[in-house]
Amino acid sequence: MTYIPSATYRLQTNPNFKLSDIRQIVPYLHELGISTVYSAPFFTSKPGSEHGYDVTAAYEINPEIGTKEELKEIAQELKKNNMGWLQDIVPNHMAYHPENTWLMDVLEKGPQSHFYTFFDIDFNHPDFNGQVMVPFLGDPLEQVLENKQLELKLDEKGLKVFYYDSGYPLSVASYKPLLQEVVQNSGNPEVSTQVEQLLKELAPFEEEASITPAAWSNFKKKLFKSEALRQAVEAQIQGINQDKTRLQELLNKQHFILCHWQETEKVINFRRFFTVNDLICLSMERPEVFEQYHQFIKQLCEQGLVQGLRVDHVDGLFDPNTYLKRLRALVGPEQYLVVEKILEGEEHMPERWPIEGNSGYDFLAWVSNLYTSGKGRRKLTEIYRRLVPNAPTNYEQLVYDKKMFILKNYMQGERENLLRILQERQLIPLEQEEAWRKALSALLVAWPVYCIYGNKLPLSQHEMKVVDEAFSEALKLAPASEEKLNHLHTLFTATPDDTDETKNNKLYFVMRSQQFTGPLAAKGVEDTTFYNYNRLISLNEVGNSPDIFHLEADDYHERMQHRQRTYPHSINTTATHDTKRGEGARMRLNVLSEVPEEWDEKVQLWLKITKKYTSEPTTNDLYFLFQTLIGVLPIGGEVDDTLIERVQEYLQKALREAKVNTDWSAPNEGYEQAMQDLVRQLLMEDEDFMHSFQPFFLKLAHYGWIYSLCQTLLKVTSPGVPDVYQGTEFWDLSLVDPDNRRPVDYDQRLRYLQELKQQDKEGTSQLHEQLLHHPEDARVKLYLLHKALVTKRDLQTVFDKGDYIPLQVHGEKKNHLLAFARHYQGQWVLVAVPLLLVGLVESHDLPLGQDVWGDTAIVLPENAPQQWQNVLGQDKLNASGTVPVAEVLKTFPVALLIA
Repeated sequence: MTYIPSATYRLQTNPNFKLSDIRQIVPYLHELGISTVYSAPFFTSKPGSEHGYDVTAAYEINPEIGTKEELKEIAQELKKNNMGWLQDIVPNHMAYHPENTWLMDVLEKGPQSHFYTFFDIDFNHPDFNGQVMVPFLGDPLEQVLENKQLELKLDEKGLKVFYYDSGYPLSVASYKPLLQEVVQNSGNPEVSTQVEQLLKELAPFEEEASITPAAWSNFKKKLFKSEALRQAVEAQIQGINQDKTRLQELLNKQHFILCHWQETEKVINFRRFFTVNDLICLSMERPEVFEQYHQFIKQLCEQGLVQGLRVDHVDGLFDPNTYLKRLRALVGPEQYLVVEKILEGEEHMPERWPIEGNSGYDFLAWVSNLYTSGKGRRKLTEIYRRLVPNAPTNYEQLVYDKKMFILKNYMQGERENLLRILQERQLIPLEQEEAWRKALSALLVAWPVYCIYGNKLPLSQHEMKVVDEAFSEALKLAPASEEKLNHLHTLFTATPDDTDETKNNKLYFVMRSQQFTGPLAAKGVEDTTFYNYNRLISLNEVGNSPDIFHLEADDYHERMQHRQRTYPHSINTTATHDTKRGEGARMRLNVLSEVPEEWDEKVQLWLKITKKYTSEPTTNDLYFLFQTLIGVLPIGGEVDDTLIERVQEYLQKALREAKVNTDWSAPNEGYEQAMQDLVRQLLMEDEDFMHSFQPFFLKLAHYGWIYSLCQTLLKVTSPGVPDVYQGTEFWDLSLVDPDNRRPVDYDQRLRYLQELKQQDKEGTSQLHEQLLHHPEDARVKLYLLHKALVTKRDLQTVFDKGDYIPLQVHGEKKNHLLAFARHYQGQWVLVAVPLLLVGLVESHDLPLGQDVWGDTAIVLPENAPQQWQNVLGQDKLNASGTVPVAEVLKTFPVALLIA
């Protein structure tokens, strides 16, 4: 039977948070109500990696994080508590780094390397003479040589060329001429004899089709056979280091070519993760790569140390369908499998995948849009256009423009590689290259989802619908390319006239193109558009879109019913290591959609105040800053130096991601400084600003923390597996990484939890009153999360298999409540959360009791029981057909009942 978590807790393992630290918090997580530790990649990564996605060795646990023995000890502890472990794996890419043994083997041995086909490298690229780019120089190679920044060195692992601390191994063929020169120049008979012997031993290595790593390693160690030999070799090396021409000649003979890091923006001969040079992609579609990469992962599953896997960036794989089938076959039916998948708009997960679901960005978007008022859309749009000169007015056009900007400025090389596939496979003629380039660009940029997954022609009806939509959009945006686009469209279809070769060539292009539509969307939208379109930045979130804005309660119910039918065990997340801002910050900012007129008035005043200090920042960036400040301040509005520094650090990243007034490759430090100084000036020095800002902020913060409770309860009780990102048991007002990866105080959380459990026994209504009147310490969120998680764990079958039943609400405040039931074999759960609070209660009041709810009632299904137990209280409730909302929300602003 497949392992299904009741609830997961996501931890970012790194050198500052190790396996030994995880073991310490297992009892706390169990007490909180968590069933499954959900870990970031813990495989050996680049030294000091803070996130683990830059894997250098997938066949061992990172020694900076812990040992397999420690993992076994944790597994025993988890088993005692009936808990499990969900492990994040990274099949798409590895670190492009000297510590990556497989990759360095390719650089050293070229076609003789066992790993030659493991990485997605085009050794036949016409511009590189069989060499792979090593794009990490700070200047062009010629200048680096001129500045004497490259140095040959010898150590027990052989000959390497070093650029600062990074050493890349010289080819096997480099040893022979070097050793021959040693013989000519040494003048030491003993050394000459040793070298002659080494040359004899070297000969077979130069001829073998595949070099055995152990044998080659032993050969290199023999260069240290005697002190005299080592000195003679090093003397020869020094001679090369001092002669730029000789060093250049040696570099020309390598299996790699050192180049400036920005060269990959124009031309590239390896596939990388997004536009990150130091993450090189694997050819995971090759069975031998799949098997070797997953050996250790399989072992962890077989030994019961891991009960589930989360597959990172499944969209990057050449053939995700086949990959997931292989993975399921490898780990067996018991493992819980989910994929990291971003869904666009109305897109659904492919239902044929042998997995339990995705990592939850879709849920994050739905719950956020539920708490964005539909009525505020038009007004906020009008305010943004009026107050921000040159504000982007058409979101879809902006997306297209920014994707095209990324394609032309950062991913030209990827586009040229696709164009060459079309030419080499005779899918387009060689003439009119520029016209074909424009048509291909328009198509890639117009793609409406991250990618499709077809691995055979004809594509499915659903996939062709996406293809047709893409071509229709491309045609609208690039009408001059109509003829070429029409031809490209035929490549996504099979005709009776196609030979097998033509069909295979078409399919290869289709599948290859889909490995780049995803990165283009991620870089163009998430990492660029989202920092430019600032109408309401809480919607600029991974998995979400400002274009959707709002979900009605009925729409939310519809999505939950679909989820229950298709992927009932998909993850429900509201915060991840990748989210742009904390789950609490988003909820607070969503309140702006309910108070647009007040927001309009405030922004006009604040824009005037900023002119006292600087006229440099654009209005669009200031509009972004004001919302950032609203989202990040603690509930009480306290400001200190730490907060100022966090916002300043964040602004630098956000402004560079926007790529308008500054960017990563050419930072405008003066502009960045003006914005950073403004943060301190507004929050610490300007009384007029704070006098205006604080009351408005406190109002938003009040509604925002109540919405955060609603979000928490929905996450736990809606269809899916709730996930808690590390530390978010308290209010999550964090900014994008690295801010959202700060250390978590688990001792405080455990202490609070134990106090809450004791107080809960002593009297619920007094506890509720205390929690609700002191939201600043976040104990109210911890209390709700704990009660909901324990209920879910106790009644897991209901939540896993139970129907999701939308409940009607009657009465004067019916539009201010969402309610649903979960039902399975006689067991019932009822959930109710308020909506649109600004129109329901004043900014210092709570949505509780008769005065607020009047005659509003929840209509129960006909077969529902009459007696209900309040989980967030000790009272029982008798219901006859309807449940008065004033009763279920008497002492706490959300309701969780069982029967």
